[in-house]
Amino acid sequence: MKNMKEFSISLFLILMIMLNLNFNGSADQLSADQIMDTVKDNLVDYENSRTQAEMILIDQKGDEEKREIIMVEKEENDKVSLLMRFLAPKSVEGVTLLSMEDGDKIYLFMPAFQKPRRISGSTKQENFMGTDFSYEDISMDYQSEEYQKNLLKETEQHFLIEVIPDNQEISYKKFLLHINKKHFYMEKVEFFNLEEQLTKILEIKEIQMDENGKITPMQMELSNLIDHHQTKMNIKEIEYNLELSPDFFSIRTIQKPKI
Repeated sequence: MKNMKEFSISLFLILMIMLNLNFNGSADQLSADQIMDTVKDNLVDYENSRTQAEMILIDQKGDEEKREIIMVEKEENDKVSLLMRFLAPKSVEGVTLLSMEDGDKIYLFMPAFQKPRRISGSTKQENFMGTDFSYEDISMDYQSEEYQKNLLKETEQHFLIEVIPDNQEISYKKFLLHINKKHFYMEKVEFFNLEEQLTKILEIKEIQMDENGKITPMQMELSNLIDHHQTKMNIKEIEYNLELSPDFFSIRTIQKPKI
């Protein structure tokens, strides 16, 4: 009996070692696309969302300007539409951005002019309302199937993935995504311009996980290394799956006093 017991324990240990080796082998074989698919799957799944947030602009002297914003987002047919409006301070109150179908059409409405302006061409590379986000940054999809993705490195904490846009209109040569291995989310994004100079760094400082382990970024910081300027975003409240009219994401909507 003693020999049988020792044999059973030994067999159990061998099986555990084999399972561990198989698991590590699978992890080592993950491709960049598989990693990014997992990142997407780990985000909260919703048809649309409404977010209230605080935006903080910090200049090179350390002076801060706080803004209150509201954002409504919808994904349909793998295309994202976004409406963003400033609620405060008075100097930017009512200014509204509309980005439709992953930024294919972008409009900016400023109450003082009473007419939406189309943002297109090289104008998309300009900063949006003094923030460090350009118009193209706001609608950027780092996970686009059209972009080439390469797994460059794996550390204990992160996967480092290189993303090369397959779009001549984009003003970036590449992005480097630092994927958190524990929870599979983009913890940091590095932006490189067409001369391959590192120009911006986006960092997710805090996340929220629901009961299903789905992730929502709650705090983020975008640092502009050229202008020595920073934009912080703190999510205050977020709602999912609202009743929205079919024409909510339209030029007519961004001109309304309330959304």
